[in-house]
Amino acid sequence: MTNDVFFRSAEDVGPKTNQLEQIKELFQKISPVRQGDIVAVKIHPGEYGNTTYIRPVLVRTVVDLVRDAGGIPFVTDTTTLYKGMKLNAAELIWAAAMNGFTQASMNAPFIVADGLLGDDAVSVDIGGSVLKDITVASAIAKADSMVVLSHAKGHPGSGFGGAIKNLGMGCLDKEGKTRVHEVGRPTIDPEKCVACGDCIDICAWDALVLEDTYARVDHELCRGELACMASCPQEAIIAPDDVDVEMQKMLGEAALGPIKCLSGRIGYINWIYDLTPGCDCFNFSAPQFAENVGITASTDPVAIDAATVDLINGKMGHHGRSIIDVWGVDPIVHLRYAEQIGCGKMEYSLLK
Repeated sequence: MTNDVFFRSAEDVGPKTNQLEQIKELFQKISPVRQGDIVAVKIHPGEYGNTTYIRPVLVRTVVDLVRDAGGIPFVTDTTTLYKGMKLNAAELIWAAAMNGFTQASMNAPFIVADGLLGDDAVSVDIGGSVLKDITVASAIAKADSMVVLSHAKGHPGSGFGGAIKNLGMGCLDKEGKTRVHEVGRPTIDPEKCVACGDCIDICAWDALVLEDTYARVDHELCRGELACMASCPQEAIIAPDDVDVEMQKMLGEAALGPIKCLSGRIGYINWIYDLTPGCDCFNFSAPQFAENVGITASTDPVAIDAATVDLINGKMGHHGRSIIDVWGVDPIVHLRYAEQIGCGKMEYSLLK
């Protein structure tokens, strides 16, 4: 693993240097693929209703490059903790196809890495300060190598979503995701709650119980992913203090799980376009908060995210802002924890 980060600017895109050509060039610099490898191409196909996820044609470009390198590619993602169209494998495959991710469009099968119900995983010892072990989706854990394609964007819990979030959340099964999220188990302010029941409907785990005049959270059932907070018109659902910091600690350390499973044989590409405030898990796409930046590539997930954040901040700096201002959350926290546990290095060399 090297902390070199290769960069192709959005400003350099043209007839002979379109995004596909840039990816073809960058892939050669970071490819982990060996002849005969079964290769996971990790993506996020977007929740149904979202329109700014990484495009299928870009995924197809990587799939074809994997084939050219002698690999056997499959495109993959994992099930979610929240209700939507990704809670189980059947719905996830359907939602991916609705957003254009099919075998015909990508030239590879789409496989849900953690199985039908999101419980097919491999336990990995990581020895972190907050996580001693984590569960990695089995199809990812058992692949020979992996290419991680990440849409760079904002995130309400981690401030930023890139390669580390794609590893430390996107490569885990439901149990692993719960381990990362459980620090977010909320409480209800009974003075604000009007017992409307909106939160009851949104919870996939029956963790919210409607009592006489207000709702109550059953912490034994709650997974802590906090979709309920956004559903409450009264703002009566209260997250724990410092939940963003505590969740990011878990996220950064959990990223080591898939890295250990694949013995570091992973290449990373960050697509820094359509910089929306919310994750691709949102069922809508808000206007972007910064101009398009370009594409970065590396074999170091910490370095690529550090460089990506710096490049985004460079665009936002003209307006006296940084990515922290999007949600009031500093993403450096999860990058630092990923560095401390051995996922990579914050220091990088940007090569244009």
